[in-house]
Amino acid sequence: MADKERENLISAETADALIAAHDGDMALCCLYFARHPDADDETAASVLCRTRAEIAAAREKLGRILRTGRKDVPAPPPDEPVERDAEEIVRTFKEKAFEPILAEMTRILGTIPSKAYLNTLVDIYDRLGMPPEVILLLLNYCDEETHRRWGSGRRPSAKAISDEAYRWANREILTLELAEEHIARCEQRRSDHGRIAELLGIRGRELYKRETDYIDAWLEMGFSDEAIALALERTVMNTGALKWPYLNGILRNWHAAGLHTPEEIEQAEGKRRGYEDASVPPPGPDQKDLERILNKLKGGKA
Repeated sequence: MADKERENLISAETADALIAAHDGDMALCCLYFARHPDADDETAASVLCRTRAEIAAAREKLGRILRTGRKDVPAPPPDEPVERDAEEIVRTFKEKAFEPILAEMTRILGTIPSKAYLNTLVDIYDRLGMPPEVILLLLNYCDEETHRRWGSGRRPSAKAISDEAYRWANREILTLELAEEHIARCEQRRSDHGRIAELLGIRGRELYKRETDYIDAWLEMGFSDEAIALALERTVMNTGALKWPYLNGILRNWHAAGLHTPEEIEQAEGKRRGYEDASVPPPGPDQKDLERILNKLKGGKA
């Protein structure tokens, strides 16, 4: 009866996640702990003929895979990587079809990757559940970002690659399709930042994060480039320089009023001026006007 109760302990959702992960160690680990929920990692490692580090990595990856879609569960902290010995790293690269990743990492660095790089790649695969094809995209993205920010002579560090991988994982970017969409969005954002920076007269330097945050907010509000230029013009006229908080204040006020294009802004301001003008009585007739009016009343010519 006890054996009967232990049948089908893995849900269909868990089974689908295991199949999609293409990871034998993770599936084996899942089956073992479903059958022996009170076992520890050391016992599991002995029974499954794995090292404790491999069991710990498989369990972490399993937890990550099963948490997919839950935004309230963060990825494991990137500053606490699982250190693996050289034998484990070599075995992972051989067993998990990591040869293309090793070749790409070698191409990017221009030399054979150090143990720190190799451990980072295995950590990304084991702890985050990131498939090899997504890791390849990640490496190229990190390489291009490093060149863009620091010049073609620089190479991404192992820590930079790890940090970016955890950012992707926290956003649930764990498939090839999602990774390609994310990279396309990043490229569009860079294009938007460059265009607006040019409009604001900023050239020859990278924008600070606070500046890109302002620009992202304005574009998200729906402002056209022409509206931002109009707000800049008023900012400079009133303050004598580009003042980001002042410029942001103008745009936020327009957004609150539902105004996002120069035409909408000018139309709304024209109406306000009309209301203001209507509150001032028009000037009275001058002397000649009075004489013409009197002549008409007398039947004379105007």
